[in-house]
Amino acid sequence: MEIGEIIGYVATAIAGGGITQIANWRLNKRKAREEVNGDAIENMRKAMQDFYDPLVERQNARIAELEQEVKELREEKREMEREHQAQIAKLQSQIVEITRVLGINANKRIRNEKGQYVKTEQ
Repeated sequence: MEIGEIIGYVATAIAGGGITQIANWRLNKRKAREEVNGDAIENMRKAMQDFYDPLVERQNARIAELEQEVKELREEKREMEREHQAQIAKLQSQIVEITRVLGINANKRIRNEKGQYVKTEQ
């Protein structure tokens, strides 16, 4: 073997291993950076979840409470409307009865030009 051949083999081994090592180092560096980014994203997601989950749960509970309150108020309003309708009907029947009773006496009166009742002479 000649010296040039030996030097060629040594140079090839160094160059081949060195290039492979550089390529592996670059790939490992990229992989490590992606892992760090993935961990940072996961930590951020967890922090946001820890912060927002209690807020969302409180808001959902408050919304459910308000929906129940609205439902109760609507039912109370319907009940009051039914009561008012019954009172109106009762008052109307009382007015009819009063008008009927007064109608007998009203026949004895007439209105003047201003719309006021005046006694008729009998």
